[in-house]
Amino acid sequence: MPACPLAGFRIIALALALGLCAPATAQTVEPATEAEVREAYGVFLDWLNGWQDEDHYAQYQLTDPRVRQWWPRERYMRFLSDSRRRTGALVSIEMLQAGSIDAGTLPCTERGHCYRPGVRYVFLMFRTTYENVEGELIEYAAMAESGEGWRFGGGNILNRPMGETSVIMTRQDENRYRQLFQ
Repeated sequence: MPACPLAGFRIIALALALGLCAPATAQTVEPATEAEVREAYGVFLDWLNGWQDEDHYAQYQLTDPRVRQWWPRERYMRFLSDSRRRTGALVSIEMLQAGSIDAGTLPCTERGHCYRPGVRYVFLMFRTTYENVEGELIEYAAMAESGEGWRFGGGNILNRPMGETSVIMTRQDENRYRQLFQ
């Protein structure tokens, strides 16, 4: 019996379909360039100025939409306002490190949430002091490229105002939480 000419096509189509449905960990992204790292840092400074000026709405607008979907504006602003009362103003901040980073290299949160693969991130690490917090802290921010440009995509900067390190959740975490909120 002659070989089916479509058999090879089916294998290719299946391979393509499986590739499109592959887990996010298989996704690769181009690392941010030095110019993009500087751009992301500039957006971070704008986000940070929102904290210093107690303009949490400005901060919210500079937060990645994938984070905002889980933190409605009123809740986000309440958490940041409460945190600001606890920690006081940011007294000093010193840049220790800045560069492109892969999601798999970023630390997962205290509750096991990890950063979503397939997103371009810039890692910013700082030494900080706050008005009402004793001693120096080592904190970081992960800036994420989104459809809105570079945005705050997580980290523990500002002494974990959300109660834990914030992240752009993996799709698996999002699906789990979506079920809880339905």
